[in-house]
Amino acid sequence: MKQTRIFLILILTFLMSTVCFADSNPIPAERLPHAAKSFINKEFANAKIEYAERDMDGYLCRLDNGIEIEFNQKGVWTKMDGSVRTVLPDSVIPQKISQYVKENYPNAGITQIEKGRYGYKVELSSKYNLKFTRHGKFIGKNH
Repeated sequence: MKQTRIFLILILTFLMSTVCFADSNPIPAERLPHAAKSFINKEFANAKIEYAERDMDGYLCRLDNGIEIEFNQKGVWTKMDGSVRTVLPDSVIPQKISQYVKENYPNAGITQIEKGRYGYKVELSSKYNLKFTRHGKFIGKNH
């Protein structure tokens, strides 16, 4: 009886993992929406697209400089992640947010930004997480 349960759990785990991975499909970079390609070419001119995929929510691109960018179905960025080591360029950060970070965290750079329906979430290289309204007004931080 115990062996049967373990076997069923293993099969269910396997099936769930294949379903999770089936939601995204690698695509050639040329198949990205025009807006996404234009954004990458303008803001990350020295980087090349290393990997691109499409899923139900939109697109994910990984650049050869380590930055990952998520786009919605129309090709508008929704999240940029430079991971812990890569600071995002100021040109991709809304001006009020960039200015706030420079004034209040002069030794930190923005390593991640996510654009949501109600505002922005920003992660700094100093590990602080900041929240801003859609208009760039600071509303809080997490440590």
